[in-house]
Amino acid sequence: MNLIDELRAPEGAALDEARASLASLVSVGVLSFRAPQTIRNTLARHRESGLIDSVGEFFVWFNELSETDRAIAAEAGVDFAGSAENGGIYGGFRAIAERATKPYVLILENDITPLPGADVRGCIESCTADMIANDIKIFSLRSRRHLGEGCPYKKYLSYFGAVDPFVAEVAPHHPSALRQLMMLAEFGLPDKFRSGAIYLEEEPEKVQPKAVTRLPSGHFLTDSRYRNWSNQMPLVDRRFFLDVICARVERHPDSRLLNGHQNIECALNKSWWRRRREPIGHAAEGVFTNSRLDR
Repeated sequence: MNLIDELRAPEGAALDEARASLASLVSVGVLSFRAPQTIRNTLARHRESGLIDSVGEFFVWFNELSETDRAIAAEAGVDFAGSAENGGIYGGFRAIAERATKPYVLILENDITPLPGADVRGCIESCTADMIANDIKIFSLRSRRHLGEGCPYKKYLSYFGAVDPFVAEVAPHHPSALRQLMMLAEFGLPDKFRSGAIYLEEEPEKVQPKAVTRLPSGHFLTDSRYRNWSNQMPLVDRRFFLDVICARVERHPDSRLLNGHQNIECALNKSWWRRRREPIGHAAEGVFTNSRLDR
């Protein structure tokens, strides 16, 4: 019986023993492009958190690999590879998944750092256990309370307001009917934003029971009807990412490019994605945020 089979077993010592080795099932790939200060700081933070030494594989993928990149990787004592040309975020993500050797891969950009004191390994192990037990192919490890750049609940607020928000600057309220109509006219039906409650509400599973449930582990579960694909800290089943996500982008490229390259977030923001009802997990609190030092 292999490790994945043991984790699918109902109960017992075999399950506990297998979970102790969960991190070995995970490759971590960090995508970087022309950001020496940022990647140097990020690798130091990953080293401090224990991430580099606790997973099955850790490496950096450099778009347009340079001598500076090589020196930074050597200084940090991490494995690395790269491309001669910039493949963009999609090209870099795909390259990381292709290079990874483990069944699960955590794909991070160069400005994604662990929260101080966060149990990064424990989070990865727990989320991977849920992926195996519940056949979940995508899990977000983004911090709920320390988001960094970007606001994943802005559109949610305009549609649904807030009931019991943990965000200090947001008060409980209900949006006006006019605001809801304006959002409806611009973005269509609001279902695809319902999981935004995870980043706003203390108990999102109670505020949005149609879209969010809480697993016995404490992690959250939604699906692609209620959450768009996000490039932010995805832990993915490697074969699913290559055979389904990347294959979809290749066969159905989007006209909206990011710096001249395909962007998974745009390419998958389609009815195809919502019709899949693809299960998507989210860590109970999350352990990663953004910290960019150079642009």
